[in-house]
Amino acid sequence: MRALELLAVLGLTALAAAEILFLNPRWVAVVLSAALAYGFMSSIVAARRLYFLAGASAHSALLAAVLALPLAAFAGLLSEQVWALLVGLVLIYAVGYMIYRGVDPDTATAVFVAATASASVLAIYYVLTRFPLEVELWAIVVGDPLLASHREATLALIIAALTAMGVLLTYREQVYVGIDREFARLSGIRVWAYDLLAFTLLALTAVGLIKVVGFVLEHALLLLPSAIATRLSTSSRGVLVVSVSVSVLTSLIGLYLAVFFNQSPAGVVGLLLLAAYLSVLVLRR
Repeated sequence: MRALELLAVLGLTALAAAEILFLNPRWVAVVLSAALAYGFMSSIVAARRLYFLAGASAHSALLAAVLALPLAAFAGLLSEQVWALLVGLVLIYAVGYMIYRGVDPDTATAVFVAATASASVLAIYYVLTRFPLEVELWAIVVGDPLLASHREATLALIIAALTAMGVLLTYREQVYVGIDREFARLSGIRVWAYDLLAFTLLALTAVGLIKVVGFVLEHALLLLPSAIATRLSTSSRGVLVVSVSVSVLTSLIGLYLAVFFNQSPAGVVGLLLLAAYLSVLVLRR
C-alpha cells in the first residue's frame, strides 16, 4: 500500500512538473492547490457523512463572495477575500451549531440552503444594480483559474496547505466520529473540536476557492473524489489517498485539455470527474 502511495505521489508530481514546462506556472499552482484542498476535504465529507452540507456549502460560498464586494467597498478595512472568508465562516458555523445542538442534519441543511439561496439572489441583484462588477460576479459563478492573480494564487496555496495539514493530523479521529459519534464522545474524544475543524475547513475550501472553480462546480469537486474513492478502496486510509489522487489527476489533465481546446478549465475538470465516477460505477458492478 505504501509503495502504491509513493508511486502515486511521484507520478502526480512528475505530471505537475511537466505541465509547468508547457503552461503558465501560476495556472498550474492554482489548479493544483484547489485539487489538493478539495481532494483532502472530500475525504472528510465522506468520513463524516456531510454530503448534504458539503453540497450546500457552495451556496454559502456564493453568498459570502457576493456580500464581500459591498462590504469591502463600504468598510474599506479588509480585502474582498478576507470579508468573504469571514462571512462564509459565520454561515457555516451557524448551520454547524444547529447540527451540534441536535437538529437533524438534513433539516438544518435544507433550511440553510433556502436561506442562503434567497439571500444570494437579493445580494446579486443589489450588487449588479449598484456596482459595475458583472465580470467579477461571472467569475464567482463560473470560475476561471486562468484569471487568478498572484494574490489569489497565494491564497489558494495557503488554503491547500491548511486543509492538508488539518486533515492529515485529525483524519483518524474524524473517521471515528463519523462511524459512531456517541461512542467517540464516551471514549474521551472532543467531538465538538473536530466538528469545529471540519466546518472551518469546509468554509475555507468553499469560500476561499470559489473564484477558481466557481459556484457551479464546487458541488462536484467536493463530492465526487470521495465518491470515487469509496468504490475503489476498502479502508479509510485508502479513501483518503484515492480521493486526493483522483482530484489532482483529473484537475491537471483537465487544465491541459482546457487550454489546448480553449475551453473552461472548471467545466473540463468537472466532466473528467463525472466520467471517472461513471467508469468506476460500471466497472465495480
